[in-house]
Amino acid sequence: MTDGFKPFPTAIEIAEQSADADCTHPLASVEGTDWHHEFELIDPFIATRKELEELWLTAPNRRAQDWLTGIMDTRRMYAVVTGNPF
Repeated sequence: MTDGFKPFPTAIEIAEQSADADCTHPLASVEGTDWHHEFELIDPFIATRKELEELWLTAPNRRAQDWLTGIMDTRRMYAVVTGNPF
């Protein structure tokens, strides 16, 4: 009988998985789309929260959304540490 507990992967397991993983940039899958052309006009590191949320909502796939989520999380952390609003 198991309790459903699954331990975190070891560093060796992570390295083995990453060797087989797709190592392309997350936005490579959206190159050439209208969304990507719009994204190129906006710097995600200085864009407003509203601009980033709009890009996230209109992202053509999950991978692009995940990449933007990482940017927004980083911006939120900087806002907390520096006291500057995001």
